[in-house]
Amino acid sequence: MWFNYRKPRPLKRGAYYYAAANQVPIISCFVEIHDIRQKDNEQFYKTEYIMHVLKPIYPDNSKDIRENSLRMMETDYRQKREAYESAYGKKLYYEFGKDDIAGWISKDI
Repeated sequence: MWFNYRKPRPLKRGAYYYAAANQVPIISCFVEIHDIRQKDNEQFYKTEYIMHVLKPIYPDNSKDIRENSLRMMETDYRQKREAYESAYGKKLYYEFGKDDIAGWISKDI
């Protein structure tokens, strides 16, 4: 479990497969996390969350389940990446940094 991790987590195809197979949309979401400079405990500040409901992703009737699920997953990841970059004002990359864990009172790592 990645506690208070700000970045979009890796996506798996399962939910997109079932959405494509059942011709239903994916409701794409991104959770923005901000530190509140009030200690929660020795290791963490309190945090607040903002839920972003992004554009729904619909299956394309002209594509098969596999094509749809892969396209829907890629679209969802792109939307989450764009939401992250808009919320935090920086490009998304996966090299770990101290500010990746919301609220963490980091000692030198």
